[in-house]
Amino acid sequence: MKFVFALVWGALLFVFTCAADSSFWSVPEIPYFQWTPYPDFRKMTVIDVMATSQFIIRKIGHCFGFTTFTMLIYWNIKSLKNSFILAVSYAALTEFMQLYFGRDGRIYDILIDSAGVVIGVLLSLSIRKLKS
Repeated sequence: MKFVFALVWGALLFVFTCAADSSFWSVPEIPYFQWTPYPDFRKMTVIDVMATSQFIIRKIGHCFGFTTFTMLIYWNIKSLKNSFILAVSYAALTEFMQLYFGRDGRIYDILIDSAGVVIGVLLSLSIRKLKS
């Protein structure tokens, strides 16, 4: 059953990051996907950081999503190192896949997701120490 939680959370992360309109969750709308067979990979290197509240909230969401995902992975495999590797790999994969779904995958989002992974590893380590 624990494995199902990690799979569902991973699927939710994929939907949130690859849906054609990322604001589907804030309005009652079913997410849809738009396939782009020939993405522009140069978009990964664009730095379009904005100090708007919506932008910041989305990036906190990135971080929180991957913190939770990392903890769910650790809950299943009990290896901090492997949890870190799997979660960072998935973060990179989701950003890369966004390019195929008409979205803008960004390297800086991989870094933000990875910060969430680090937080997830640290929280998992703290919980493990509290239990022992």
